[in-house]
Amino acid sequence: MKGNLRIAVWSLIATGWCSVPPCAFAATAEEATSSYRTVLALIDELVQAGLISRERADVLISRARAGAPGEAASPPASPDLLAAPAPVAVAPTDAASVPRAAEAARPASRLPAVPADLKIDWTRGAPSFSTRDGRFTFKPRGRILADFYTTGGSRFDERNLTTSSLRQFRFGALGSAGDHLFYQFEVDFRRNQTEVNNTFIGFRTRHGQVEADLRAGSLLTDRGIDVATAAQANPFIMLNVNSLALAPQNGIFLMGVAARASGPNWHASIAVHGDRVDGDYTRSDDRILMARAHWNPLVGKGMTLHVGGWAYDEAMPGRDAAQTVNVLMNGALSSNVRISASPLTGLDGARAFGAELGAFSGPFFLYGEYGQRHFRKGPMATFGRARIKALSVSGGWWITGETAPYQPRSGTFMVPKVNHPLLGDGGMGGLELVGRYERADLGDLPMGGAGRTLTLGLNWYMTDYFRLMANYAWWRTRNRIGFDAGQDSGNTLAMRAEVSF
Repeated sequence: MKGNLRIAVWSLIATGWCSVPPCAFAATAEEATSSYRTVLALIDELVQAGLISRERADVLISRARAGAPGEAASPPASPDLLAAPAPVAVAPTDAASVPRAAEAARPASRLPAVPADLKIDWTRGAPSFSTRDGRFTFKPRGRILADFYTTGGSRFDERNLTTSSLRQFRFGALGSAGDHLFYQFEVDFRRNQTEVNNTFIGFRTRHGQVEADLRAGSLLTDRGIDVATAAQANPFIMLNVNSLALAPQNGIFLMGVAARASGPNWHASIAVHGDRVDGDYTRSDDRILMARAHWNPLVGKGMTLHVGGWAYDEAMPGRDAAQTVNVLMNGALSSNVRISASPLTGLDGARAFGAELGAFSGPFFLYGEYGQRHFRKGPMATFGRARIKALSVSGGWWITGETAPYQPRSGTFMVPKVNHPLLGDGGMGGLELVGRYERADLGDLPMGGAGRTLTLGLNWYMTDYFRLMANYAWWRTRNRIGFDAGQDSGNTLAMRAEVSF
């Protein structure tokens, strides 16, 4: 089969493009175009079968496109080729004179106007365009998250709510130009508002196994396993409490410049951030200096261990007004389930740190994160010591046997590879069982509360990019101020339908 494949390609190149004048197997421009496309398809088959290298394939494509004489008309000898019958009869003539005669006889209009180096890949649910050498790429990307929440069991009616929302409707694209330049832009349409997130340009390079890049724009802050993992790869509907309670004042996506380097089992990043994308130019941006690093002391098919940490220093110039501090314990669509503290007046900045520890083995994963955020007093401060503490422990099991999609180069989760997708081979898709325990403590803030949540979830991945999610959470809060002061507990069912590409 492989020998016949090689013979077919060489015969098409030799006879359809470089031999009998005036291209006997492509008598019209339409036939020439068809033959040319066939050559490209067969050359791709040779590369995928491991019979020729990509470099050799590029040479063949170039010769076929230009109708050049030489190697393209003379396939190399091999046992397969010598034993196979010749598929095309060529008139006996001098081997060198045939290509020259064909080249002279072929009119310029016979050359097909087809982009020879264009590849289109649909494996991720949307077309990805690239040149065959991979130096220029463009890929549309999007995400739809449709959420439903229902909460009960609370002694406060304001918490016993049933809500739904289009949590995210995001559209954008990413691409590269040449060996070093890359870009990405994304726009969110949610809460009847438009938000620009994750939009940047960058420069990257590689030295051996070390990859490095520099990017500038609106960036996802690199601050722990959960928050640095893209939403479509997170095994839970909501980020863990560490990601929310310990975030800088302006959130998760911030303007800035970030540098990053990574190897097969480590990564390190450092960034300078300001505010999120907004239209407020009446005061200076906050200034955040942030760093994160992780290391995998053990990487292998049997087990991968993760050790990491992060820290940031945040300056808040001109923030004399009181700043509200509260932490969601049950997701954005159940925002009344929160813990609160009295507003902080005279805030000058904050410092925060976190530690990460995880283990990933085949279809199983377990990781934990702990961190603190310390608020810094300004000259007009009316509070003493102020600190937030947060802990979360998450785990999961791929019931259908997929490998936990941990990425050692970034220390985050990636989109999983479903073994038997519902679309394609007619499988049942992938099933993932997950669980998480988390707690947050605002006790070191004026009138601060505390809370904890236990979540169990089941995810059904129909394909790599289409999943249904269900999370059931038991929560408990203790607040000292607000409508929900005192002890309270309840439960929440959250469901999501998601497609991302």
